[in-house]
Amino acid sequence: MRAPLDPTALLDFVSAQGVDDAEAFCRALPRAYFDTADPEDYRQHDLFLRRFLRAPDQPCLLRTRGDIEQFVFHEYDATKLRAQLAEATRQLAADELLYRTFVNRDLGFMLTAVYADVMRSARAAEFTPPAFAPHRGRFFDERGRLSSHLFTERADEGRTLIIRCVNVAHRTMLANLWETLDSHQLDVALVQVWRLRGVEPRIASFFELRVRVTRPVDDEAFASLEADFARYIQQYTVPMSLFDLVGPSMVGPSSSHTAGANRIGQIARGFVLACIARGETVREVEVRLLGSFRDTGVGHKTPSALGGGLWGLATDDETMIAHGEPDFLREHGIDFGGQVARFAGFTRGTAADDARYAHEKNGNIAEVVFTTDRGVHTVTGFSIGGGNVEVRHFDGPLDFPIDGKRDLWLDGTRVVDAPDAAGAWPVIRGIFGESTPVTGYVMPFNTFEELVEHCAAGGRGLVDVVLEVERGLQASTADAVYAQMGRYWTIMRRSVAQGVKSREPSLLGLSGDGAAKVHGFLGAHPLFDTLWGRAVAYATAVNELNAKSGVIVACPTAGSCGILPGVLAAYEELAAPDERRLIEALMVAGFLGMLLFNDVSTAGADYGCQAEVGAAAAMAAAALCHLEGGDVSAVVHAFTLAIKNSLGLICDPIAGLVEVPCVKRNGVYSSVAISAALMALSGVTSFVSPDEVILTMREVGERLNVDYKETARAGLAKTRDGKRVERRFEGEVRRFFG
Repeated sequence: MRAPLDPTALLDFVSAQGVDDAEAFCRALPRAYFDTADPEDYRQHDLFLRRFLRAPDQPCLLRTRGDIEQFVFHEYDATKLRAQLAEATRQLAADELLYRTFVNRDLGFMLTAVYADVMRSARAAEFTPPAFAPHRGRFFDERGRLSSHLFTERADEGRTLIIRCVNVAHRTMLANLWETLDSHQLDVALVQVWRLRGVEPRIASFFELRVRVTRPVDDEAFASLEADFARYIQQYTVPMSLFDLVGPSMVGPSSSHTAGANRIGQIARGFVLACIARGETVREVEVRLLGSFRDTGVGHKTPSALGGGLWGLATDDETMIAHGEPDFLREHGIDFGGQVARFAGFTRGTAADDARYAHEKNGNIAEVVFTTDRGVHTVTGFSIGGGNVEVRHFDGPLDFPIDGKRDLWLDGTRVVDAPDAAGAWPVIRGIFGESTPVTGYVMPFNTFEELVEHCAAGGRGLVDVVLEVERGLQASTADAVYAQMGRYWTIMRRSVAQGVKSREPSLLGLSGDGAAKVHGFLGAHPLFDTLWGRAVAYATAVNELNAKSGVIVACPTAGSCGILPGVLAAYEELAAPDERRLIEALMVAGFLGMLLFNDVSTAGADYGCQAEVGAAAAMAAAALCHLEGGDVSAVVHAFTLAIKNSLGLICDPIAGLVEVPCVKRNGVYSSVAISAALMALSGVTSFVSPDEVILTMREVGERLNVDYKETARAGLAKTRDGKRVERRFEGEVRRFFG
């Protein structure tokens, strides 16, 4: 039986359920409560309310169980609500989740009903879960690709907000839902949350949230709410490895334009070999560069790296660049396991070509066009930062992006993630030696603030959490993680030593002896021979080595590869920490970089230099803070302070070379990293919350003009000095494009 609508009849109805003061009870609870609550529970809730009102200024937590519900009553406190819901929902077995929170902000309380496995209960007929199918078109585009994760609507003349979202972590959703509602000072009466799982293969979770308010939400407020829900209710963290941010080891000068280009070439080689395996004969290969790859690629050795990748050579193979040189390719072609294809040349894409991929929101684009006896195939790859890539097209859009981390199979022009029963489909091999396992692991947090809460709630150390997540996402053992990071630290140390000693100029003499000069100055001026001074010298040294195509470790990119090893090498000399602690600091740096990457890719062509040097400074700040005993919160704030003071940093390399301003910027921003760590260790925190700072970084990057995103079209690149270098470099460009 449900409560009547007539107010007088409602009072009589409530009294009949054993509520002593029906009038006070009806005033305290919203109409939505009487529309949904079981009348048998009124009396218990009345007891909760009266107990609360005896001391409304005191903390309160009351619980009871109904037949299928668990009720939780407490003061108005969204943080307490999140904690109680986490506990109440932890043991639920079913794929669906339903809870309702009734609110009275004037009296200051929340009453939540959590329904245990409701569609398996005896009362299942009383509930109607939301349907996903009618809304599928809002989440998927016409090609069947997931294109949006959230949309918001109004109903009931503006008194109900409906938010539907997919692949969102419950914890992240809940925190940002209530923070958004509170920041808009809405008088909320009811929040109802449904979560369904398994609605279709690519949808891990589907949420429908209904927020009932006492006054209509006008157009201006709705627009603000809609924007905040989309901004803050984020999808699951993309499954990555901390070695995607500390790594790869590579031949410089650019992680996105050199290592990333090489990996696109390697993946494209896999497509060619798969076509050969199904009986095609490859005749020729052409490489077309678009966007930033076209505009600055020669200076980054992008064409040569693509050619080396097509030959099957890895990012750190010191012969890789030579195999991609145009003269070598014209003379030798490209050997695909016995079939040698003629190389038809490097070409530059047009503005119209760029426009075809504008929706991809990435400017580092290469098309590998190969001709066989059966036709022409095109592989389109995108470099998304830090050497990470996605091939998103093969003769048309793919169902999912290919990152080269696991074996896949070619079914016509479709790529699938499992072989056919007959074994007829040719394999597209992963490029990392071993396929990354698909573990199904979901991180228990999605943001920096949730990471701090997660560590505090379980008394976990940050390194333990890093290893737990890496094991969950990559099936890696702790020993394997320590060993791999140890190998990278060895390469970092070597790059510092080589860079400091070298005075050899780069190709055009734009850099080469800066680190040696600074290092020599420190020896004669003790005032500067500090952690700051040595970090400046060593960060500059590594980036100078990178500019000369030496072997470095991208961290998170090659253009910013000096800051993390520079700071840690200086710290090692002065503090002599145990090497295991240094390796753990690198793990912490990579892990926080991985969390950042979920919102902001570390590619200058996407978000400007704030995403490269800014991210590197943040990772180094976090590593140093960890080494000096900072807790999780301090480490996160060190990271945040460095990011906040890098916002808006543009990427304007002269002639597209990773030298000016990159080399000296590495040295300068090593000081930013150390200063941010010092402040955090001293108890100084960012006034703007860490998660807000990261989202601001994304917003700033999205609004930066494309001329300041690694295109060499503006800024320092177009000064008189910059254009003079560009003219000197024109001969090198003609070698590739004629």
